[in-house]
Amino acid sequence: MGRHFLFSIGVLALVFIYGCAPSTYYSRGHTLLEKQDYPGAISQLKLAIAEDYRNIDAVRDLGVAVYHTGKLNLAQGFLRLALSRHPNDPMANYYLGVVYEDRGLIADAIKQYSRYTELSPFSDLRKTIEGRLLVLIRRQMKEQIETLLAQEQALDVSQVAANSVAVLYFANLSQNPEWMPLQKGLTDMVITDLAQVQNLTVVERARLQMLIDEMGLGMSGLVKEETAPRMGKLLGAARVVQGSFTGASAENVRIDASLADIRTGQAVAADKIAGSLEQFYQLEKDLVFNIIDALGVKLSREEREAIQQVPTKNLLAFMAFCRGLDYEDKGQWDLARNEFKAAVNFDPGFSKAQSGLQRVQAFADFSAKPVTPPATAFAAAEREATTLAATDKPPVTPGRPATLDLMSRTAANVTPGFYPGLDSRKPTAETGTASYGAANIDIKIRLPIKY
Repeated sequence: MGRHFLFSIGVLALVFIYGCAPSTYYSRGHTLLEKQDYPGAISQLKLAIAEDYRNIDAVRDLGVAVYHTGKLNLAQGFLRLALSRHPNDPMANYYLGVVYEDRGLIADAIKQYSRYTELSPFSDLRKTIEGRLLVLIRRQMKEQIETLLAQEQALDVSQVAANSVAVLYFANLSQNPEWMPLQKGLTDMVITDLAQVQNLTVVERARLQMLIDEMGLGMSGLVKEETAPRMGKLLGAARVVQGSFTGASAENVRIDASLADIRTGQAVAADKIAGSLEQFYQLEKDLVFNIIDALGVKLSREEREAIQQVPTKNLLAFMAFCRGLDYEDKGQWDLARNEFKAAVNFDPGFSKAQSGLQRVQAFADFSAKPVTPPATAFAAAEREATTLAATDKPPVTPGRPATLDLMSRTAANVTPGFYPGLDSRKPTAETGTASYGAANIDIKIRLPIKY
């Protein structure tokens, strides 16, 4: 009782000292925040909260001002408090994401940034955040892979979700260096199509590439019999598609693919597929449908129609896209950008090439420090969030990159039971020596190599 009385006296005293009406504190604090006078803003916002502890806008602004003074823990507390009362506040969501990122809490930062893009789908800041999300999700994947490799012996394959699938690169056994980009292009197409199936969790290609980089595994190692179980184990995938292609010339190329179950050590049978250059994309679709049949998954009409969509009918655009993927993996952003641009020039409707351009631009533009726009930048976002909250429909982010959605799904692909922590590690036998047989899919096609 006494403390409440003293608090009230303190507030009245502050009001008397500053000589202004209580209703002006928040207005002054917000104005000072916009002018980037953070100490002054903090002083006024404290008075606003003392005047009315229910002033959630003042709590949010105080969190932002405190962040700019470098007090991350305190800023996190104020921003979380603001969101507990106003969960759809774009400014609070964004700045809490910034605080999490600065503290190295990448998973939490991803969650908050994603929330902002949902609340404010049309804001100018959204594209910047989505580009940042791509980089942060990859960073999260890298950290997961480093941990998995360090704890590989403790991984329990019985905990891997039965509906999880990884597609390894189709290794180039032709000895023709011009064919190398096809390894990634074919794999990317198969992954994209399998990801249309809601009942499957498909490992994103970026995660596969990071694991290969961390393991120092050459492409030739991907065709070894013991590679599939180990890769599946580390990628958190119960089923692994593995294959290669070879041929004396571009006129007659043979692709062999197999599907293995890393939990049982069994290979799943699949049919043979053969065709010509003109049937290239249809052959890839047939391969995907055969994999799905082998997995025992029943497709809805919508899923089947989505899989049947062809990304581009222009083979030159596809080859440029494949080269772009390869340069992107090497961090050669300018070369990757040129190839993706070439793919778009060959086929302006090639959305995957357009997404590739967005990705490499995001990586090239990424800065170590997240942007901190002025408070005025969130006014339009606040109006959007208010409008969306007043409707019954969930927020939809127009133009959200499909790659970002897929990466978000696969970044969380490892379950707590599979991803070993201090309390979940179990000694397991190494499965790499098991025999996985061969369930081959023979594909004889002609592949485009040159313009």
